[in-house]
Amino acid sequence: MTAWHERTIEERNLLNPAFCAVILWLLAKGYRTEANAMTESQDQLPLTLAFVGSSFVLRGQTRCTLPMTVRTSLPSWVYEYPLHRSAVAKGVEVLRPYMREAIMFGVQQDFLILDGLTLIANSTAQSRINKYLKQTTPEIQECAKRAEFVGRWLIKNGTPSTVLSLLGIQP
Repeated sequence: MTAWHERTIEERNLLNPAFCAVILWLLAKGYRTEANAMTESQDQLPLTLAFVGSSFVLRGQTRCTLPMTVRTSLPSWVYEYPLHRSAVAKGVEVLRPYMREAIMFGVQQDFLILDGLTLIANSTAQSRINKYLKQTTPEIQECAKRAEFVGRWLIKNGTPSTVLSLLGIQP
């Protein structure tokens, strides 16, 4: 990981641990919300999907192609946007160190809970997250909205290994 003072301005602004931890929190919240609606027994966001979800959200061109409803299947999206599929796969690799840093930050700040190989959005952090989002730009708010959506969407598309396979990502 590059030392903080050696990072570019873009890295410091877009990939800072606090912002990325909020994105992960929203992914985990969305995942749990949809899992509970589907009465799934596993409602914790698998770490592999945390990395995938952040790749969907943090790349603006990909985020803009996301469907409007969780009923749209991932295979349909992959068929319609094959170039974005490969961008998501590449993004998982590129973003990995930033997301690891964000997970550590979120756990230290007590709004993410790391349970084995899963992430949980600590519900006690809801008011802090809401306060942060009210003070941000429309683009950050859009990232937040889409992060929660992606969390809901990913669980609707099968097991983590199925999602990884559809995106061409090796576990």
